[in-house]
Order: sequence, then C-alpha cells, then structure tokens
Amino acid sequence: MKPIIFIPGIQATSLVNSNTFDFNYIWNAYDTLSTSIGTAITGPYIKEYLQLNPLYDQSIESIVERNHIARFPYENSILKLKAKLNDNPLYKDTPIYLFGYDWRMSNMESAKRLKLYVEYLRNKLKGQNIEGFRFVTHSMGGLVLTCYLNLLKEDYSGIDKIVMNAPPFLGSPYAMVHMVKGDGGLRSILNWAIGRNEDMRKVIRTYPGVYELLPVYANAMIYKDDKQPLNLFEKKYWQNNIYDDIEELFDARLALLKEFHGPTGSKNLSELPQAVKDKMVIVVGEKDNTYTQLLVDKKKFTTKNLVDLDSLKKGIDSGDGTVPFKSSSIYAKDITTLAVKKENFFDEISNNLDFHGLFLKDSRVQNIVERFLNTEDIIPGGIKNWWEVPNHSVRKV
Repeated sequence: MKPIIFIPGIQATSLVNSNTFDFNYIWNAYDTLSTSIGTAITGPYIKEYLQLNPLYDQSIESIVERNHIARFPYENSILKLKAKLNDNPLYKDTPIYLFGYDWRMSNMESAKRLKLYVEYLRNKLKGQNIEGFRFVTHSMGGLVLTCYLNLLKEDYSGIDKIVMNAPPFLGSPYAMVHMVKGDGGLRSILNWAIGRNEDMRKVIRTYPGVYELLPVYANAMIYKDDKQPLNLFEKKYWQNNIYDDIEELFDARLALLKEFHGPTGSKNLSELPQAVKDKMVIVVGEKDNTYTQLLVDKKKFTTKNLVDLDSLKKGIDSGDGTVPFKSSSIYAKDITTLAVKKENFFDEISNNLDFHGLFLKDSRVQNIVERFLNTEDIIPGGIKNWWEVPNHSVRKV
C-alpha cells in the first residue's frame, strides 16, 4: 500500500475557535465558486493576532485549531485521482488523507505536526504493508513539505513519490502587498477583505506563514533611484511603519524568517539524494501575467523604504498569476519540473479566474498528478514525455 497525503495551500484550511460551544469559525475555507468570489468582495474578517510566541493567539479565550479543507479548489481533483487509482489493480483502495493546518503559523511548525500525522497514520495502518507515502501539495503546502523533509534527517525511506503544484519556493510580491496594503485582490495568495485593510494588515503582520511567502529571489524589490536590491532578511530595508508599533514581535518574526530559509528550516531540494529527486515532480504555471517586482522609495515624507504599489504594473512577468515563474521553477535543473501554460480565458473559465488558486482544477494538472502516481514506469529511463498534451501547452522546463 502507498497511501497519499494531500497538503493544501494557504487559506484552504478553515480555522475554528475550539474554546466555544459550537467551534466558531475564525476563517472559513472557500467551498464553492460563489463563496470564493463573494467572500473576497464582501469581506472575510479575521482578527486573531498571534502572540510573540506564534504558537498561541493573543486573545486569552481563543484556542484556534484546523477544521475542514476547502472543497471548491480540490474536491473534484482528489475524487478523480481516487477513481483513477481504483481502476488500477496495483493501487485499488489506496487511501488519500487530507492534512489541513493552521496556515498563519510558520511552515516549520506545520511540518512538525505533519511529522506527527505521518507517524499517526503509520500506527493506524499497521499490518497494511505500507511501502511508502505519496505526497501531493498545492502552493504553501509545498513549503510545509520542504520543512518536513528537513525533519527526516536524511532518512527518506518512507517516501514513495512527491508531486508539488504551484510551489512559492522563493515567495511572491503579493505577500508584501498584504503587509503594506492589506488587500491583494481576488487573484492573490490571500484574498483579504476590501474595506478592512488597516485591521487586516496589522493582523497578518503577526503571522509567520505570511512572512515565509515574501519574495526573496533576485531583484524582487529594488530601489527606484539606484536599482539596488533590498534584503528582506534585514530590518533596515523594511518599510518602517510596518514594524514601528510591533518592533519586538517584528524582530522575532524576522528571526523566524531567517531560520525558515536557513539549513534547519526549508530543505534545499537540490541537496536531496538523486534517488529521492527521481521520485519527485514539480508542476508550475506559466504565461499568466504575474506581478514579479516592486519598486521602493528610500524615503518619502516620514516613511523609510516606502513600497510603491503602483509599480507592480511595471514589474509583470510569467507565472501562475500569483507565484512568479522564477520563484516556482528554481529546482528545474535538479528535479523534473513541468510548466503548464495559462489557457485562453474561455478554455476553462473557472480556472482562469484564479490560475494559481484553482491550479488543481486544471485538467492538464490533474492528468500529470494521476499519471505520475498511477504509473510505476514513470521514472528516469521509463516512459518518455509522459506529460505531453496534444496542444503542447505543457513542457519540461
């Protein structure tokens, strides 16, 4: 048996306050197209700040836990995958487990909980002859998995295959937009509310998970006058009114960000043994206009390092509409990386509303995941060009 564990993206797990009689929602995952659009327009409102120690909520009466995973972006693809597996005698009755997590916290913390979850499943499935676990991730879920790989201490014997979809390995400018403005619009990593921006941006500045989505690739943020890059690992490069009222907490979050990108945080996948790399596929989006670069004023009025949000329209490049191609495809030289081209709008209308958020609803992405997990011969030297589609809209990077 080769059980599958699915790890969704940011916001895709609903969060509840378990210290209530009816488990009040503090964040409700998007379950339908109408709720996805409606919530983005009318405005979700999440006001739970995290403490200096980000394991806990600031409110003394809140104990927040994960709840269900969003149905709309994922249910169809997971059910189709299960049906395909059941058609294959080798994988009939393969269980698929859903790992939801509190996406406000550091991906390093979520990885620790994933490790406990995997051990729980091992014990649950004792006697089932488990040959290894298969992991399918979307967006931020890929960052959780990279941190999990670091926790394995070079013992990857329990991994059979991995498929990462639309992973923001080096982040996205949208994360900075949320910290500065609070609202990133419908097509963004976080579809925050319109009209509650001040509250929202202050809240998310306490979330380590958002910091870990900041763009850290070359020239993601540069100064207007001399085109020199900013280093978001250093406080002196940050817009000062982002942290001036939470300085101690901000310093702690910056330290956590450095740890996340360091040797004990997110695993550098290029350093994995070749045998593990051969078991992996990374699927990324391309040819959708994606904000890739932000320009910054060194000083404007009383604000140092003021982020010019209007400059986003100038820094457009290829990607999936949210994650720049240069962020998601960094391991193409080491790991099989397949780029799925954005279709014309009317080809798959719902997917094109949010190419990144609805990535797994794309039939080409579903086929890649299903073929890779459902075919033993898809290994180096096995079936060649197994990812190809008639219109050549999928390519190996």
